[in-house]
Parts: sequence; C-alpha cells; structure tokens
Amino acid sequence: EKIRLIAPSAGERNYHVFYEMLRGCDPEDGERCYLDGKDVTDFKMLSRSGTYDRRDGVEDVDTYGDLVDAFETLGFDDEEESDIFDVTAAILHMGNLTFEEMGSDECKVDDGNESLAPVLELLHLEKDDFNDALCYFNVTAGKETYKRKQNATKAARGLEALIKSLYRALFGHLVFRINELINADKDKAKQQAAFIGVLDIFGFESFKVNSFEQLCINYCNEALQQQFNRYVFKNEMEEYDREGIEWTSISFPDNQDALDFIDKKNTGLISILDGHCNAPGGSDRTFASDLYKKYASDSSRFSANRRQQAQLQFTLLHYAGPVEYSLDSFVEKNKDKLPKEASDLLLSSTSSMLHVLAKGLDPAAAAEAAAGRRKKKSHSVGAQFTRQLTLLREKIDATDPHYIRCLKPNNQLVPNVYDAATISGQLLCAGVIEAVKVSRAGFSQRLSHGVFLGRYRLLDAGAGMTG
Repeated sequence: EKIRLIAPSAGERNYHVFYEMLRGCDPEDGERCYLDGKDVTDFKMLSRSGTYDRRDGVEDVDTYGDLVDAFETLGFDDEEESDIFDVTAAILHMGNLTFEEMGSDECKVDDGNESLAPVLELLHLEKDDFNDALCYFNVTAGKETYKRKQNATKAARGLEALIKSLYRALFGHLVFRINELINADKDKAKQQAAFIGVLDIFGFESFKVNSFEQLCINYCNEALQQQFNRYVFKNEMEEYDREGIEWTSISFPDNQDALDFIDKKNTGLISILDGHCNAPGGSDRTFASDLYKKYASDSSRFSANRRQQAQLQFTLLHYAGPVEYSLDSFVEKNKDKLPKEASDLLLSSTSSMLHVLAKGLDPAAAAEAAAGRRKKKSHSVGAQFTRQLTLLREKIDATDPHYIRCLKPNNQLVPNVYDAATISGQLLCAGVIEAVKVSRAGFSQRLSHGVFLGRYRLLDAGAGMTG
C-alpha cells in the first residue's frame, strides 16, 4: 500500500508515524527534523485526504511516546533511532517538493521551495546531485553513456517512486532489525526450531473506485480464503477418520478459477500486465484491450460491459462478491520503477543509514546478488506480490494454524452500536459463512460420547440406568 504515501483515500490518513512525529516529538527532535512549528496541513502527503485525526479517539502524542519506548525496549541505540526519524521526516518533506520547467523537455528542482533544504540536510545529500538524479537520466549505447533531460511531469513521477521506495526500504530495515534484536540465542537460531507466527490479514476491500492496490489486497484474501477452506475441509476428513465414520466426499466452495484469472502463468491478469509493462508503448488502454479479448467470453469470474470497456473497467467475481476495478494507472503502478539515478543518489549520501537503505530499494535484485546470480530483468510489483504470497502460503501450510475472526460492530468506531448489515458483510468476506457451509455439508452435530450417552441412553431398553 505504498500508494497511500502519495494519494491516501478520502476519509483515510497517511501512515500514523507522520502525525505522531508532528504532534509528539520534543522540541530538540522537532528542530532537527525541521518539524518545529509545523502542522499536518503544511504537508501535501497529509492534507490530500482531508482527514487528520484518528477516528478511534487515540491521541498521536500518546502513541509517539509508545513508539519511542518501543525503540528503547528493543535495544535501538540513540543514533539509529535518530537516523530512522530523520529519514521519516525527509520523506514527509519530499512530498512538498516541486519542479520548475526550463523549456518543454527540461526542468530543475525548485530552489525556492522551503522543503528542499530539510530534505538535503536530513538525507545528507548535495543539491546538484539531487537535482541531476531527478531531472536527468542516462542512456547507455555501447560503451558510451549520454545524459538526457526530463520534463517536470516525469521528474515528479521519479520523485514519487523515490518516496515510495525509500519508505519501503525503511520499513524492511525496521523489520530486519527488530527480528535481529529479539533473537535471544543466535547459535540456536541456526538450528531448526519451532516458532509462533502472527498474521494480521488485511480485510477484503471494495470501494467506490478500486484500483491496482485493491486488486492485490483482494488477491491475497482470495488465496488465503482458499487455504482456510482447505484447512477446514482437511479437519473434517481427519475427524471422520478418527471416529471411523463412513462418509461420501464433502463438496466445498473452490475459488481456484478466480486465482487463475489473477496469477496463472502466461494467461493470468498479472502476466498480461507484465507483458504490457515491458513492451514498448505499453499502456493501460493496450492492457485493457488484451484483457477484454482474452476474458470477455471466457471466464465466469470476469465481466466488462460496453460502458466499463469505454472507461477501462471490469468486474471480478470474488468469493466475497463482485468488485468493479478501474484499470487506470495499472501499468504505471505495476512498474513502480525507481530510476537508477535515484538509487545511486542515496549511495552518494554521507549517511551510513542511507547506504543500508539503498541496498533495500530493490529487494529482489539484492536477493539474487546475494545468491550469486545476475539480475536478468526487473521485477514488477505484481510479480513480487505473487512470489511473497506464495512463500506466505507455504509457511502457513507448514504450521498448525488457528484462526481468530475479528468483527467490527459498526463503521463509526463507537461503542454500544450493533449494525447487523455490517456484521453480516464481515462474516461473508471473512469466509465464516463458507466454513459453516462445509461443516453443514457433513455431520453437523458434534456430541462427545458422554453427552450423547446421557441424552439418548433411554432409547435403548437394554442399556439400563447404570453402568
């Protein structure tokens, strides 16, 4: 959900840490991060959605204190903690940067923008290097490298890609460091050991306008729903076998065709999308055209009427119900490509933290390099998401899962209000109703031997009243 950094949905906030820093950091940290005297309305990334406060009544100043306490409890030293907050503040300031046109195909970073100095200071960068990385790009032909100009629109897109990639790298670094710090015994960690994992599944989403982000989130829910269905079905079979009960095969809802539509190799939506991301001249319109030709009459899950095709939309029937998606910006979002000049820029910083984060800008490439393989091609967002989801499912399959379904009584986040429609919708989307259907398809009454005997022994005249 890195798009939240650039364009949070109406009624939603950006990531909590930005508000917490603005409202909770002490004067010294506020001055160092150029946040002293600033408010959420001073930053584009925080003011676009028009939502500034949490709906649950929790105060950002309190959660900032909890965050600082957590850093100290885990064992982060003061320098690393400051570096993390510096990068976070720099990302916030980067969202305010603008570009000046210098002709039709050339631009420069706006020198008069008051956010430029904080960005350069917090990231320990030189202004000329920063300007060159965003406003120019290099083209290599044979052994020669040529410097080419970029217009303001392309430079702004490069800046957005840098913001999202830098935040992702920082988040990944935090996960790595936390795991490293809570690893009590590094010698035993090398051995195979049992573990307990907690997976907080983001819920199924269906908004007025659904884009690439919602498709990825609902794809994950679709895959984990299938895993949940199969887990319930497996438990049914094992219980019948333990009890020695003869039974015929129980049918359960299968959504494999929905998953095939999204991730099947060569013919799935993500594969088709990757093809248009790599092809010269690939666009949302060419991608939509191929999708309509492939699935308009060849899938029970996919539909797109004339109105939808004219507006680059389609409807996908998920297990929880139909969702209409807009294909606008699918190609751009799937690329999410950070210019090489931008990644080199971070390596030019005098900050050791920036050097660490620069290595995390392309996790797939870093993993291949660590394995001694050369990077053959860039990895799209969809391909990365599919690979990570596959690894997650493999890990879940190797464990003994326990499911906890959390239900919100209402969307207003207030106590003592029970909305039956809201609860019903969540039961449907969370797969609870489907799980009940699987149980009902077999022997739905499950009584222990003692309870059964106590209730029905009178029906057997020869059983007696004792024994």
